[in-house]
Amino acid sequence: MRMPAAVGDGWHVGIVSVLAQETRTVLDVLRIPDKRRFHTGRMAVPGGVTYLVVSPPAGPNGVSNALAGLCARYDPAVVVLVGGGHEHPVAANDVVVTSGREPVEGAVGTFFAASGEPASLPGYGGGTAFRVFRGLTGDGEVPRFCSRATTRRGNPLAWAVIRGVAGDAADRNAAQTLRYLIPYLRPRL
Repeated sequence: MRMPAAVGDGWHVGIVSVLAQETRTVLDVLRIPDKRRFHTGRMAVPGGVTYLVVSPPAGPNGVSNALAGLCARYDPAVVVLVGGGHEHPVAANDVVVTSGREPVEGAVGTFFAASGEPASLPGYGGGTAFRVFRGLTGDGEVPRFCSRATTRRGNPLAWAVIRGVAGDAADRNAAQTLRYLIPYLRPRL
């Protein structure tokens, strides 16, 4: 069994959410144990294992600080903001994905090529199916934070924002979307 990784030792995806409920939902959907501060886990996918780290809830206007703490401690190759409550002209509980730079851009493109656009995904735990769209989420903190990245150390190579559109399953559907995207991302890391 692999011991917890040290700083910079292969953390693939760092995940941030704003609200405590969104963080709990991410942990549930990705089956990551709830720990005291940062939550670490792994997901077996074709081509290997993806090591995941979830930060504590960022709180309103705290995404940049949460990303800084996550990247300083774990140095993930990719960071993802996951959550619900986004206002968008698609249906309630659907999901919008925005991404920047490789390897996330290619993973998102391959996901949509395989799944169709919009993609239809099953709801988590037998929930209602929902659609996933590419589009702008209006979350500017993640791209701004990542724009400073020139090297891997302390800066993610790429980013994504996955937001569920306002509805009772919005955050769960956003986390489920990340769960489906990870297998497309892993071979690119």
